[in-house]
Amino acid sequence: MAKRIIFVHGRAQKPSKDDLQQLWYEAINHGLLRDVGLQAMERFQEINKDFIYYGDLSNDFLQQPTEDIGLRYQSLERLKSYTKQQFNKASYHALTQAGFLKEALADIFSAPLGKLGVATPLIKLVAPDMAHYWNGDSYFASDVRSRLTPVLKQALDRGDDIMLVGHSLGSMICFDNLWKLSHYGEYRRLYGADKKVNLFVTLGSPLADENVKQQLKGSRNRGFKKYPTNIERWCNFAAEDDFISHDTRVSNDYDEMSKLGLLKAPIEDFHIYNLTVMEGRSNPHASIGYLIHPDFISVVNHWINN
Repeated sequence: MAKRIIFVHGRAQKPSKDDLQQLWYEAINHGLLRDVGLQAMERFQEINKDFIYYGDLSNDFLQQPTEDIGLRYQSLERLKSYTKQQFNKASYHALTQAGFLKEALADIFSAPLGKLGVATPLIKLVAPDMAHYWNGDSYFASDVRSRLTPVLKQALDRGDDIMLVGHSLGSMICFDNLWKLSHYGEYRRLYGADKKVNLFVTLGSPLADENVKQQLKGSRNRGFKKYPTNIERWCNFAAEDDFISHDTRVSNDYDEMSKLGLLKAPIEDFHIYNLTVMEGRSNPHASIGYLIHPDFISVVNHWINN
């Protein structure tokens, strides 16, 4: 049984697949070298990996200028300058802050706003591609899910030991795919119980948000039909001031999965400090700040070696 990591990137405008994939892998390579050593980095380099890219679809929808990948590499180089011990509250507070705007954006996703029926228009303003994913009149959601579905099915069919990593909107795409394989008639007998993802990792995820939960596949169901049935373990990472994952814990939102026996272990929540700075502003939602963080690196290294 081969080990395989499947990565799914997040929302917003994206550089090319090759550039983004290289950036993600370089962040993890550095973290493993920094915290564990050369052999750990080499094991990650040798392991089977898939990088699911839908940036072309989101870029077409957002219609924004092509991003300068150099800015992301500048941010990564700054992240590489920190030691393992420096990924802490003091280092985070020393960064150039984004100001009060980031904190205000968190209110967009709050449950009270959702109940008043005003959250969705605001989400469209701040995270239009996330709102577009929910648009039933668009093929966007189906198209982005179709990038992951065949790769995930093939890995499950091979009996691979799978680590599935989703950042931001990517975590929703992962969840909906896992639910679809668990419950759709054409999939559930093959992928609903016996074939499972060993470790599901969510980074900067909105899955704990009340508005988002209402939009997920299975949200109107009860009992086991509400959740994916093909996950063994789930680790969630949420950074301080990340407005997309402002509700930092998913364990209390999905604890019924453990009660129903759908998970082998309780969901683990990690509250971290994302030290990414882009163009002089703190960006606690940035994927590279999650990927290079010592807590995520520890989870990756432990999974690779077990």
